[in-house]
Amino acid sequence: MKKEFLWGSSISAGQCEGGFESRSETVVDMIPQGKTTRFQYLNHPGKYLEEQEGFFPSRKGVEFYEHYREDIALYAKMGLKALRFSILWSRVFKDDSLTPNEEALAFYDDVINELLKYGIEPIITTIHFDMPLWVVKKYNGFVNRQVISLYQHYIETIVNRYHDRVKYWISYCEINVMNHALYMVGGTVLKESEDRDSVLLQCAYHKLIGNAILVRTCHEVDKDLKVGCEVAGTPTYPLTSSPLDYQLMMNEERRDTRFTDVMVKGKIPYYFRKELNDHGIDILEEDENLFKNNTLDFIAVSYYKTSLASHEGVKDNPLLETTPFGWTIDPKGMRIMLNKMYERYEVPIMIVENGLGTYDKIEDGKIHDDYRIDYLSKHIEQMEKAMDDGVEVIGYLTWAAMDVVSTSEGMMSKRYGFIYVDRNDDGSGTLKRYPKDSFYWYQNLILEKSGKKE
Repeated sequence: MKKEFLWGSSISAGQCEGGFESRSETVVDMIPQGKTTRFQYLNHPGKYLEEQEGFFPSRKGVEFYEHYREDIALYAKMGLKALRFSILWSRVFKDDSLTPNEEALAFYDDVINELLKYGIEPIITTIHFDMPLWVVKKYNGFVNRQVISLYQHYIETIVNRYHDRVKYWISYCEINVMNHALYMVGGTVLKESEDRDSVLLQCAYHKLIGNAILVRTCHEVDKDLKVGCEVAGTPTYPLTSSPLDYQLMMNEERRDTRFTDVMVKGKIPYYFRKELNDHGIDILEEDENLFKNNTLDFIAVSYYKTSLASHEGVKDNPLLETTPFGWTIDPKGMRIMLNKMYERYEVPIMIVENGLGTYDKIEDGKIHDDYRIDYLSKHIEQMEKAMDDGVEVIGYLTWAAMDVVSTSEGMMSKRYGFIYVDRNDDGSGTLKRYPKDSFYWYQNLILEKSGKKE
């Protein structure tokens, strides 16, 4: 493994920052806690544009905004070589005025400088499931081509501000999750009269333009900057040898690869072009030239689970265990995913999310999470096997550096972090940080993999 390999972890602004009084709302700030509620908004977001009753966990997060120095010091103690985090567009621009919030820019200056002080590589994501609410209300998100210009102004602001200290940039978190979370990823509310596929494809097309503009912006500012986009790596297995299952598997894979094909290969693949044409999406020559000339330097990928293709509607893989939240546990799937991705694209891959969301128990200030250590160890082993296969992996960043508000449920009790944050599902708690057993395990692993352990 190369010396410069990035062993690290990840967080996101919308799940951890807080600082609600000094920014405007994001899409997730308006959604009350609860698994049923949180999943409802994926398909019925309109009612969540105005104030509702309930507890809104994303507004406070775990108050990273107030505790970032303390948190980054813990990340340094763990030995992280990299931290991937996101910037809140709604903090930098509270509305659609073209004047950025200097207080916000200074905050991210401080975060970056604090990371660099400890030798931690900052990796920035521009949007991580936290579109500004004003973009939704006034423009209906990326379905509106005007939002591309707003996004361009936002990224030009932050790239010009931080390029001298930030080498790695990621446009979006899990762009392909837009397939089932149009509102969360695209910031677009679907009207009852509209065809969902048509709106989704228009939204995706505009987000792909935005991604290419980020690439162009970064490379114009500094040719050494590296740009990626995060995709959710979720391999699909056919349940049986039936051609019907294989066809379903192929269709599912194409739903995921159609966006990455454009961003990495620089052209719209024939099957995606047909979809766009069938739904009346105009493909402009200027856009195609933009795609062609501004391709990704690396692919950022998340990996948590695998899925199943069954023409009989079977959902659960009978050969795999699941987490308490129903996600399959499939370390070998990581090796499969990495090989398939590298075979298709042959550009470096950075794993930016991999982790176990489960319940943790704190006893006398200690959290014995052997189950998390086992999960991560097995996935790292499969990543290293993929690298032995010849896949170029440049970093492994877990989800998450510390406990944060979960995206799908808004729960604190669904914990992923190396650091336990004393905050309960109802918002109570001291916010005190406690390193888990996995914190010290990862600390030792990084030392060992970096050749620094005696």
